[in-house]
Amino acid sequence: MAAQTTAPREATLVDPAILLNEDPHAVFARFRRETPVIRTSEHRFMVLRARDVAAILRDTRTVQIEGTDYARYNGVPEGRATRFLADFFLFSNGQDHRTGRSLFAASFSHGAIRGLRSGIRATAETITAEMPRGESFDFLAHAASRAPAEMIAAILGLPREEAPHFARLVYIVANLLVPVYPAERHAEIEAAAGELHDYVRLHLSRRIAAPQEDMLSRVVAAWRKTQAMSLDRLAHQVMGLIIGGSDTTRGAIAMTTALLLEHPDQWAALRADPSLIAGAVNEGLRFEPPIGSTVRLAAMPLMVDGVEIPAGQMIVLSTLSALRDPEAYPDPNRFDIRREGHPRDHLVFGGGVHRCIGEMLARAEIEEMIGAIARNAPGIELTRAPRLEGFGGIRRITPMETRIPA
Repeated sequence: MAAQTTAPREATLVDPAILLNEDPHAVFARFRRETPVIRTSEHRFMVLRARDVAAILRDTRTVQIEGTDYARYNGVPEGRATRFLADFFLFSNGQDHRTGRSLFAASFSHGAIRGLRSGIRATAETITAEMPRGESFDFLAHAASRAPAEMIAAILGLPREEAPHFARLVYIVANLLVPVYPAERHAEIEAAAGELHDYVRLHLSRRIAAPQEDMLSRVVAAWRKTQAMSLDRLAHQVMGLIIGGSDTTRGAIAMTTALLLEHPDQWAALRADPSLIAGAVNEGLRFEPPIGSTVRLAAMPLMVDGVEIPAGQMIVLSTLSALRDPEAYPDPNRFDIRREGHPRDHLVFGGGVHRCIGEMLARAEIEEMIGAIARNAPGIELTRAPRLEGFGGIRRITPMETRIPA
């Protein structure tokens, strides 16, 4: 008798408007119970379960989507923004990816970031000391947005007083990395992409002429050994790292702070025991991740728990769904800074050869800001809670207001 085979199932087609207009956690929970994969367009498959997301991040049958393809899939008109996407090593594979990443590997190593920790802490102390007292204030403007901009400025060697200028550009250009490209803002995004590139290129040129003791100078030194890319393309690499380490870190600082203030017993425990800070950051990144998904391209057909993804299709790996998967995180809708069992490699930072190169820096920045708030503003109150909106890519943070008693 011939062995029977089970035909592959088709992925459930889901209108992405459902994920935008409803609570994505609730929507993902419903679909995750029913199917491992949903489809949000003709060529876009979304993987929901933690086990599958972790596996595909390392699956050699998938590749990173190239920048030009990413722009085309997302309807980004050709111009300076698409040139950035085409150049940035995050959206490349093979030798192009290795060449771009190698320029920054030493600067973002564990040892290098440990050496920067005292400077990051000093910046966090300054920012939290300058937060207003005795009145309600915008936490994003006074703390969460300042922190990554001023910290990356200090690390790269950019003038601190210029941090608000390039931060404004960064938060505009970051719209390239949301699931539904805001075409109505394209002119603004295009202009900001060009201005940010020119700003970074100017400072790289200055380091070529007069090296200093900063990360930009080290990057230039590594680049000059081979000059495997043009100066314009090098500027796009630095620009991409600034974007990747700014908007996401801003959202993580704000949401982790808000979650702690919404759980006063855990906030009190953390203030009494700073060793809980690292766990609080891990849990904040899990409970409301600033990055909702990462993207891969199927180089050949894949079968995910009986659902076939054909070759050439975009695979959206939903970290937002995976990080609330009860199979990986018991009682996933509970925020718990003492949670045990976090995997060594947090899914919010991706996986495989494309795992986020700035993970250690991001962790250091968030941890130092939480620690500084606990020391300098232990009585801070949440007067308007923020939300992280969106179901994929870089999620957008809504306003957050706080008050520190005088």
